[in-house]
Parts: sequence; structure tokens; C-alpha cells
Amino acid sequence: MSDPLTLTCPHCGSALTVDLAAGVVVECTPPAVHREKVDFDARLKEIEAEKRRASERMAEAMRKEQSKGRLLEDRFRKLVDDAKKTSDDGKPIRDIDLD
Repeated sequence: MSDPLTLTCPHCGSALTVDLAAGVVVECTPPAVHREKVDFDARLKEIEAEKRRASERMAEAMRKEQSKGRLLEDRFRKLVDDAKKTSDDGKPIRDIDLD
């Protein structure tokens, strides 16, 4: 038996000892840190809460977008009214007219 080669699995983190001459795994040591177990009911509730928050944000964005046109129209009308109220002296004086 040749010198064994120790590798670490990138997926699960377990240590594998491989005999290169035979091409077999001699020993497998599980990872020291176990992944925490997931409570599926709690995770399902979290996902539902995330969906609700995303839905609320989308609804708020839609409300803002719908009212945006009305606000722009109000601003435009105010500017037009202000422009009508200011006195207009006729044609503007051009540089060529001053000669």
C-alpha cells in the first residue's frame, strides 16, 4: 500500500483518505461542523412573509407611478398659468436689432 492521500470534499467538507495504488477510498471522516437543520414550516412562513413584503412594495411602486402622471400634469398647468400671468413685452430683443 502506497502513502495515502487525504482530500477534503468541497461539497460537504468531509475528509477522504484515498489509496492511490489501489484507487479506492480507504477512510471517510464526516465534517466536524454539521449543518443546522431547517424547520420547513418556519422557512415556509418566512417565504410567505417575503412574498407579502414584495407584493406590498410592488403595489406602492404602482401607486406612485400612477399618481406621477397626475402630479406632472398639475405642475405643468401651474407653470402655464404662471407664464400667462407674467407680462409679455412682445418679441425679445435680438443682438442684431441693437445695431
